[in-house]
Amino acid sequence: MTPAEATVDVAATILNQLGGPRFIAMTGANRFLRGIHSLSFRLPANFARRGINHVRITLDADDTYSVCFGRVRGTRYDIISQHAMVYADGLQRLFRDQTGLDTSLGGRP
Repeated sequence: MTPAEATVDVAATILNQLGGPRFIAMTGANRFLRGIHSLSFRLPANFARRGINHVRITLDADDTYSVCFGRVRGTRYDIISQHAMVYADGLQRLFRDQTGLDTSLGGRP
């Protein structure tokens, strides 16, 4: 697997763990950006709790995730909260707890 293929694979896996197309529909997530071992995206303005409109999820060497919730305004970026050692099965819950947005229809995963 080439580094470019690995980047796409990691980003796709993160998105699937969040809920895939249903996640996008429920949250309005957009402007997805794949990093070497990460996925970042924007949320609609004034949609999420505490003004969060940017999320970056990074796969760490120990197969857990680091998640950063932030707010972008113009050229300014403010970190709202950071979380380390998040397991894949905890991504949706963490996202919901931090943003107040459900990640799927029909209740909690």
